[in-house]
Amino acid sequence: AVVSTQSTGTSIFLHLVSTLKMITVYFVLGCIFFGVGTTCESSELKSELMVSMTKTTLLTEELLTVQQNSTAVLTSKIAAAAAHISQLQEKLAALEAAQAATNTRLEALPGLEALPGLESKLEELERGQDELQTNAGSWPAGSYCIFANGACPAGFTRHQGHIRAFDTYNHNEGYIKAARFGDSYMGCHGPCGRYTSNDAEFGLTTCCK
Repeated sequence: AVVSTQSTGTSIFLHLVSTLKMITVYFVLGCIFFGVGTTCESSELKSELMVSMTKTTLLTEELLTVQQNSTAVLTSKIAAAAAHISQLQEKLAALEAAQAATNTRLEALPGLEALPGLESKLEELERGQDELQTNAGSWPAGSYCIFANGACPAGFTRHQGHIRAFDTYNHNEGYIKAARFGDSYMGCHGPCGRYTSNDAEFGLTTCCK
């Protein structure tokens, strides 16, 4: 629509310039050939009219050039803007398609109906974690024993026991595998297989309340 309006304006402009040139030409020719009016008798005036007509022609050509250049620039800018709008529309369509595909995949995921239950369990775990942090360093109530590893905690009593020199089928790791659990242990009774054949022993040290 802009290009059409510009073309119409250019046509009107060209028509006005052509009309102005024709009037100037008719006036000069009338003075030169027919001597219309007393002022036409002056050769100096005739010369000035010729110069004026020349200047008018040059100015007209210059205005036409400016007008054509302006039209070309405007047309180029409109084309560039239209291309940019087309690119934006393509990107928008691609984004909408990607969003639709994502929504489809989300709807196809199994177990979405269990999300409320999972949220409830997550809140329960968070509450349990808060309780553990609040009660850190304290022991649950009740009567029980734990493996000792150094001094027993406050409120616990240390107990020790052992069994030594009991015979096993063999002294290899398939039958006697040495290990320690804090202050408790198990292993061969003496050097494995040297003096006491396949004898084993273990000692148990606990803290109880």
